[in-house]
Amino acid sequence: MEQRIRRDSALISLVSEFEANYENGNIEYLSDKVFFKLIGYYEGEREFDKALDVAKLALEQFKYRSDFYIIMARVLLKVNAIDDCLEHLEKAQTIAPYENEIIILKVRALALSGEYEAAFHHLETFKEIALEGDLVEIYLCEAEINAEMSNHSERFNALKKAISLDNSNIEALEKFWAATELSKKYFECADFMSKIIDNNPYNSLAWYNLGHSFSFSGEYEKAIDALEYSYIVNPDFEEGYIDCADLCCQIKDFDRALNIYEEAIAIFGEDNELLINVAECQMYLNKTKACKSNLYKAIKQDPYNDEVYFFLGECFSKEEKWYSAINAYHKAIEIEDGVGEYYLGVARAYVAVEDYNKATVNFHLAVSDGPEQTHFWMEFASFLMKLGLHEEAIQILDEAEEYTFGADLLYCRAMANFFLKNKKDGLEYLKEALLEDYSLHTIIYSLAPELEVDKEISSMILYYAGES
Repeated sequence: MEQRIRRDSALISLVSEFEANYENGNIEYLSDKVFFKLIGYYEGEREFDKALDVAKLALEQFKYRSDFYIIMARVLLKVNAIDDCLEHLEKAQTIAPYENEIIILKVRALALSGEYEAAFHHLETFKEIALEGDLVEIYLCEAEINAEMSNHSERFNALKKAISLDNSNIEALEKFWAATELSKKYFECADFMSKIIDNNPYNSLAWYNLGHSFSFSGEYEKAIDALEYSYIVNPDFEEGYIDCADLCCQIKDFDRALNIYEEAIAIFGEDNELLINVAECQMYLNKTKACKSNLYKAIKQDPYNDEVYFFLGECFSKEEKWYSAINAYHKAIEIEDGVGEYYLGVARAYVAVEDYNKATVNFHLAVSDGPEQTHFWMEFASFLMKLGLHEEAIQILDEAEEYTFGADLLYCRAMANFFLKNKKDGLEYLKEALLEDYSLHTIIYSLAPELEVDKEISSMILYYAGES
């Protein structure tokens, strides 16, 4: 660790010294090693303009070095300067006609410019003379062309060949999941990654891809275990922590998610996204004090993050500090006004303080922003029924039918009919709702607890309990 810190400090000092001299026009002779380090640094930081400036200086000093023409071409390709890239590759080829990287970069440049036939022609020619060690790069290039052409299945196959030859190739493994998603070859990915892990159980990215494959097939526990292995075998693999914890949140295992997020913070520091993730878990676990503490830290880092204020509003709501909640929700809406959940939160808070006019306005805004979300309509209709506005609730449910469908809305419709003394229609809607999703039947008791002693309704619910 000390050695790495010294090396990084030396590189930062080199970059700082170079930039000061460059700004003052005091650049004298630099060694090729210094140029390599500077260009590598700027590429790593994605400061491609600076990388190009250094590469130009290198070419002024080393006019007949093919590697600097190649580096220049590589950086030009990253900024999509295709013509300039090809021009520098031609110059490099006159100096080093058999350099493999020239061919690979030329193929990639042609693919990006849409000249797919020419790109494949160069690649096939290269295959005929390539050594086994060059094949991984060739298949990566082939995958890239197919990606440009949206040939997702062929891209998947090319990356699979690259990984088969070198199962530790980071570029191939990182691109493999995207190719899997687009080609929809989830089960083939899982089978292939399992074989890679059998050969190399410490392959972090293979575990990561395997985890996502399991997640697609709904095998969430297996997915979480695989994603957990991805960062156990490589403790610096941040994506593994985040995706594993996100999946735990998805299945509502907030305790496990919280532990993973906190572990990630201990390693990578308190960045804004991680703080919000931790706070969200703490909110669902009713740890409101700790949640608010992390949200205030997040606000210091980014005072314009709407999610932070929304979760703050949720915390205040749990504590029944309704006016503080309303202020927090409004702050979230000021920053981002197109999120239905924010309007739903403030609507609930206005209901709690009995400001029903403002609650109604915000329920309308919630359903307008997310008309496909059944729970927005369900809460709006439930609110109206609790006010005794049963006809109005049915009007809202009629409007909802134009956008969405769900068992929760059927339960609401059943309840509205019960309240309006249309028991026959209410029972028909209740039957349909129970068939659609029995687990949501408690909605009717939240609206009318007295129905628990209604024999006809209780018998129907009991009957469909056996069907669920």
